[in-house]
Amino acid sequence: MLKIAVLGGGQALLRGGRSGAGWLADLLVLAKARVVSMLVFTAAVGEFLAPHALRHWQPALAGLVGVALAGGAGGVLNQIVEPGLDLHMARTQRRPLVAGRISRGGAVFYAASLLLGAVGVLAWGTNPLTLALTLAGTVGYGVFYTLYLKPNTPWNIVWGGLAGALPPLIGWTAVTGRVDALPLSLLLLIFVWTPAHFWPLAIHCREDYAKACIPMLPVTHGVERTRREVLRYALATWVVSLIPALLTGDLVYGSVAWVAGAWYAGMARRLKRLPMGPGMDRYARRVFVASISYLMLLFAALLMGTVARRLNLA
Repeated sequence: MLKIAVLGGGQALLRGGRSGAGWLADLLVLAKARVVSMLVFTAAVGEFLAPHALRHWQPALAGLVGVALAGGAGGVLNQIVEPGLDLHMARTQRRPLVAGRISRGGAVFYAASLLLGAVGVLAWGTNPLTLALTLAGTVGYGVFYTLYLKPNTPWNIVWGGLAGALPPLIGWTAVTGRVDALPLSLLLLIFVWTPAHFWPLAIHCREDYAKACIPMLPVTHGVERTRREVLRYALATWVVSLIPALLTGDLVYGSVAWVAGAWYAGMARRLKRLPMGPGMDRYARRVFVASISYLMLLFAALLMGTVARRLNLA
């Protein structure tokens, strides 16, 4: 019956002029596929850093599939709760639920299917610790952050960012079945990076957040305070990013982390000093985009440094 309902919903969209590609694109947007791709990448790095990762390719693969499915479920849950808020945001008002291209019931079924798929894959292919951490991340973002933190506190992204920081640890535990210092340092890195990443976007979109009555930091404490916090967290991220180099002795990663951290802290410092106006708003958006490149560069450097060390040891 559920299968028929889903097919019927898809056919209804097609009858309304939606192509198969359009239907797929909406499902990817609903699952926040871009965000999920970052989660999967950081989880993959966590797996690769783990001892004897290539020998344990089956649980590693199951871990990545589980992270992808569970991350998508969290993204759908987030949008199921927030269509009224998304309607007030220029960057979210064309999302499938807001625009009516996908029904709320269909989205609930989609989220449940993704989550059940994640549980099945992780329970079959990994271990209980990996399953528990993945479910904690999904519930933390899709439920705790969305329902409680985001509408009630301007520090929502600080604590809500913990869910997005879990994938490197999840990747590590999928391979090893245990928690160690190195993946915990990567969790801390993403946790500290998240406010410095998101608050520039909140500055750029502060008027939309105010209209939607979402207590983001620029709305409740002002742009000046938010810019100071961005700089503080950018500096903290720079410091924390050096911890993996200390734990592994990885000179390749350590060099990249030092230079990249200085670059991003410099951008945050410039954002703090710019006069208020359209130019500052545009630059805040630029800092947000740059922060993604910064994190991806750090994790790519971890991969390169690990490969270099293992080749030298071979």
